[in-house]
Amino acid sequence: RAQKNQELKDTAGKLEEKLQRALIQRSRDPKRIAADIQKLGEGMRAQVNAVERLRAAGQFAAPQLLATLRDESKARLHPHVIGAMVGIGRPMVYPLSIALADLEPIQQGQIARVLSEIGYPRSLPYIKQVIEDEKTDAATREMCQAAYAHLASRAGVTEGVNAAELYMTLAQNHYNAAVNRDMLPGYLPTDKTGIIWTFDRRAGLLPISVPGPVFGYILSMRASQRALSLNEHLSPALSLWLMANLSRENFMPDKATDKSYPKDWHPADYYLKVAGPLRQHDVLYRALQDRDYVLALDAIAALRLTAGTDALVNRQGTIQPLITALSYPDRRVRFNAALTMANARPNAPYNGSYRIVPVLCEAVRQSETRFAVVLSPDLDRANQLAGILRDQLKFEVAAGQTIEDVTDAIAAGPGVDLIVTSADSTATMDLHHSRSSNYKLVAAPLIALADNNAILAQMNQVFEGNMTVYPVLATQSADALKPAIDSAIKQFAGQPIGKDEALAFAMDALNMLWEITIGHGQVYQATEAQPTLIEALGDDRHSVVMRSAEILALFNDIKAQQAICNTAMNAKLPGKVRISLIDSLALSATHHGNLLTDTQIAKLLKIVNTAKGDMAQAAARAHGALTLPASHVVDMITK
Repeated sequence: RAQKNQELKDTAGKLEEKLQRALIQRSRDPKRIAADIQKLGEGMRAQVNAVERLRAAGQFAAPQLLATLRDESKARLHPHVIGAMVGIGRPMVYPLSIALADLEPIQQGQIARVLSEIGYPRSLPYIKQVIEDEKTDAATREMCQAAYAHLASRAGVTEGVNAAELYMTLAQNHYNAAVNRDMLPGYLPTDKTGIIWTFDRRAGLLPISVPGPVFGYILSMRASQRALSLNEHLSPALSLWLMANLSRENFMPDKATDKSYPKDWHPADYYLKVAGPLRQHDVLYRALQDRDYVLALDAIAALRLTAGTDALVNRQGTIQPLITALSYPDRRVRFNAALTMANARPNAPYNGSYRIVPVLCEAVRQSETRFAVVLSPDLDRANQLAGILRDQLKFEVAAGQTIEDVTDAIAAGPGVDLIVTSADSTATMDLHHSRSSNYKLVAAPLIALADNNAILAQMNQVFEGNMTVYPVLATQSADALKPAIDSAIKQFAGQPIGKDEALAFAMDALNMLWEITIGHGQVYQATEAQPTLIEALGDDRHSVVMRSAEILALFNDIKAQQAICNTAMNAKLPGKVRISLIDSLALSATHHGNLLTDTQIAKLLKIVNTAKGDMAQAAARAHGALTLPASHVVDMITK
């Protein structure tokens, strides 16, 4: 009643929350649980009430119920305990399954029967493990086989599946649930934690509380570990353990700890490196499938550190995840994949090798600026949308009626962060399909604007399940459009790249292009980067300008040498930058001769005649390398 009163609503809500927490804590009180277990043998009414309270305790009743079942002095309670376990149901499955393999034969048979009657297939691998154990008592094995057959039939599990494979399936289910943020049995919404169960023959069942966001990953790790303990050659289980462990670290809340992780174990990336390229490729493949850019970066980093050329450039298919990564929405993933592949220095072309230099060029042009493409059959509408994105949301924008109208702008840009279209659903679908052939567009989320709710409903139906197309109701307001843009980019393209990180990527890409150029490789053609490098000479990041000129100096091309000279003549640039550029001009002339125009030579001579210090020395080197007439020197001496 109080919650219906506006003035009392907040207070009543807080009170209800406290009451709920108190009830939960009371239900988990070990003394209360012990008392309820005793009441199981005190008649029908007491038993019904006790089971109801034990059901409220859920999984936390498991340790004392199992301890009672193991205590021969309490044999009179055993039938009631078994009934209570079945009555509590699913919350009992995980803790009882964990204990099953280490129980005495009689208790093993009893717990197997309980698990069978509860009917939840999560216990299948644990029961199968007992069946496959050569040390299992014959009578116990028979009871476990009956329990397994009942559960397997209900779950549709085929014959011939062994325990390791069942654990592998369980690990996959846990991992999928973690990725999809599904609630797993054992998760406590009120505490935002999950309970991991362990079993000790002396201490019995012991709970370990772990942070909720990583609960599923930890469960997946433990199931994978059991699979590997039964079959050390089960490679998919190792790959799954690696990615679950990495995700456990990646999604661990700030200042939280995982008490279930052994103290003598290494950080997750250690095991990924040790596992080698094949398993690293497995992790990368799954990360790309799940659009988990953090995990993808983990895998690429390990490949870059540990994989040789043969492991990266493999015609049998292990290269495919890295090639797929070149089209991944997150630029960090694209850039790191390209840097890794370029660093491999293959001796022969491979499927997708032509993609590497263009992505490196994209990294060179990368800055913190976001780039959007706006398309609309109505050019005025396209310009209006472009204005909103440019003026209010701070995008650089290329706008047009068709994709052909903005092709040049896309080619010149560092990559596309967003596509916005106001075309109808048919044209939007055509755009969606056509962009698959353009690596700069395939990675960008597409926002499709619908003029009314009917069209919006139609688009939602057409693009249902498509994670790259976001239909939204058309709006004239930046405030209304911004949430859709932020959501699309966040869900599909990861976090924006900041200024410092963009510079680091640009320099890494330039250094790799330098190595490709001096290596004269047959696979990657650095000359394909010439237009990007010439454009980079106008970059406001001086380190990018200087390194670009150093690479251009190695190209035997008139445009490259003349571009270096034009930039070096720019008096607005700092002295150290101009000196570096003139040195690059000298290097170009040394390798390729004088390719300058008379006007450019005249400007250089002016510097030769007027400069002092380091600038004069650099100009002198360029003059000599260009083999300009010695009369210039005579004039300087005699005048």
